[in-house]
Parts: sequence; C-alpha cells; structure tokens
Amino acid sequence: MRTLLLMTSIILLMSSGIAHADYTVKSAYKIEDASMIKNHDGSDITNATLTGISEDSNGNRSVLKCLVNITGNMLSGSCQSTDQDKDVEYMTAKRDMSKGNQGTFTRTGGTGKYANSAVACTYVVELSDYGMGVGYLTANCKE
Repeated sequence: MRTLLLMTSIILLMSSGIAHADYTVKSAYKIEDASMIKNHDGSDITNATLTGISEDSNGNRSVLKCLVNITGNMLSGSCQSTDQDKDVEYMTAKRDMSKGNQGTFTRTGGTGKYANSAVACTYVVELSDYGMGVGYLTANCKE
C-alpha cells in the first residue's frame, strides 16, 4: 500500500511539472499604422499595430496582432494570437522604455490550451528598426 501511494505521489508530481513547464518564445513583428501626437507636457503619444509570427519551445506557432500605446517612455498594449490548432491566447504587454529593452507579457485569457492558465513572461526586444518598422523579441515564460 505504501509503495502504491509513493508511486502515485511521484506520478502526480511529475505530471504537474509537465503540465506547468516553463518555456521560451521568439516573435518577429512589423509595426503598422503608427500615429503620433504631442501630449500636454510635450511628450509623444504613439499608437501602433504590431502584426507578426511567434513560436514557443512547446512547438506552438502563432499569428499575432497587438495594439500598443506609447506615452512618454511607457509602452502598454493588448495582444491576440491564434496558433496552429486555432486556439487563441490573449495577453497584455508592458515596458518602461527608459529602462531598456525588457518588458513583461501576461496572459489574460484564452481558448483551448490557453484557457484557465496563468502565464507571466519576461521579454527582451533583441532587434528593432522603427524606421523600417520591424522587430524581433525573445521571452522566458512561467506557467
């Protein structure tokens, strides 16, 4: 009986580790429909659409679209991606651009494999050219 309980406990621990494993993401995107105005304090306010592709270390490939706002040095946005299984993931993005290229993604909802699971990712913009309107980022995510 003890052996059965021990083996059951080990299997549960292993399966919970598999179900909630950390993973990495890489995304390439283009910046579209950027529009800028001046704020009352002289800072810039920019709104833009980012569209691109994403792949995670779990083998999921997605097409993504984000609507972002940059006010001063603060970037915030909402993203929607659809993967190869037609599962949809909804996330928010935040970054203080005055502190560099690192920011965070947080899953706010989803369908299929993305439903009912919390994820926080730290991302780094590895390469971007705002003149050309392209970028590449990598992220480390924890479920």
